Amino acid sequence: MAVNKASILKGVLFLALSSFSGLPMSLHAQAGMLSPYSAFGAGHMQPYLNVRNMSMGGIAVGLSAPGDMNPFNPATYRTGVDTLSVRFDIGFNLGMNQLKQDLPDGKVSNQSTAGGLSNLEFYFPVCKCYKMAVYLLPVTDMNYRSSYFSDSVPHVGVTQLLHKGSGGLSKAGWGHSLGWGPVSVGVNLSYVFGKLSKNATLSYLDDSLATHAGKADFFTETKLNGFAADFGITYAARLFRDRYLTVGASYSLSTLLYGKRTTMAQGVFSSVSDTAFLPSAARKGKVVLPSVIRAGISYEQRGQFVVGADFSYTWWKEFEDYGKKYDYLENAFSVNVGAELKNDPQAASKARRVAYRIGGFYEQQCISYDGHRLQAFGVSLGVGIPVRKSRSLINVGLQYGRTGSLNLGQIKEDYLRIGVSFSSVETWFVKPKYD
Repeated sequence: MAVNKASILKGVLFLALSSFSGLPMSLHAQAGMLSPYSAFGAGHMQPYLNVRNMSMGGIAVGLSAPGDMNPFNPATYRTGVDTLSVRFDIGFNLGMNQLKQDLPDGKVSNQSTAGGLSNLEFYFPVCKCYKMAVYLLPVTDMNYRSSYFSDSVPHVGVTQLLHKGSGGLSKAGWGHSLGWGPVSVGVNLSYVFGKLSKNATLSYLDDSLATHAGKADFFTETKLNGFAADFGITYAARLFRDRYLTVGASYSLSTLLYGKRTTMAQGVFSSVSDTAFLPSAARKGKVVLPSVIRAGISYEQRGQFVVGADFSYTWWKEFEDYGKKYDYLENAFSVNVGAELKNDPQAASKARRVAYRIGGFYEQQCISYDGHRLQAFGVSLGVGIPVRKSRSLINVGLQYGRTGSLNLGQIKEDYLRIGVSFSSVETWFVKPKYD
């Protein structure tokens, strides 16, 4: 029976959009790992996309072989997807971290665990030179808790100031890529949405010393949404036979988000056993996320191996929150390196049918802490296990990272991420000649 290409394409689009509409907040249904560094800006920017890219140290921009498509560079869709196949990738992750800090009265530490859906991506061809993508990805994650105890004050006693935050931003996107010969260009159009909640609590811990002891809370909730755009380009030069040198670049425009902020203050007074509320009407405003430029290069023998490196620079000085800018935010950059030994489905050895990946990264983050820039580094590795009688893979990846240094008086964060994804490749657009 002949297959109607237009009806199948409509079915893919309907399935993708239906899935996204059913999971609009799923990427933040469970809070991320507890981290004090997620309190800045709109939260901690997500450090990786799918499990494969994470396992290769985060490289993504300068890739051009089949299977290399990713939203970091929309130009990769054209070469990453063949004309007769539809690709789908869904990933989950589990993160564990440990925080350590040196205080005058000793060391303190804390551990946390979080996990959930990490990415949902569809890729499909329109024609030989035009490919599309539909995806749902996290943008930022916010989950922090910090506490400060004051010295004892006459008639007041000791007080505690507690700061908490939660939430994050996600984006649903529609990507396009065109190509001619070795050159590919692409664009992503995305809808960014999410909610950020912050809470500050001042507590009087010894109410026998205060006339009106108790607790005061100040709570804000900001709902945000807006549109974003990314542009990308790749050039894949064939050196000889199946050896390629690819260079790529992408640019994400600064993103204007429209916000609706609700504020509420609450006081609880022990002497009169009463509670006072001070609600505030929702206030509209704007939040500006920074622009990002990325560049990448890779050397590849098709079907055998690939090695590559990426560089990215983020203009965090552009960040704006309801008209307010922050002096402590600095522009940030990162360097990523990675490699993959590709799987050979026809190999006699079962070990050679598996793909092997390794990588690492270094990042100078946007925060200055006690006069020192906050730095992070990490290493990663992973495998791609083939699914029998198909071109699909089950990807498993590990990433270890560290942010901050105790020697510089900072909070040190060590974390481990475990990612698992299913990457499916299905041949759909073939018309059989006979029933």
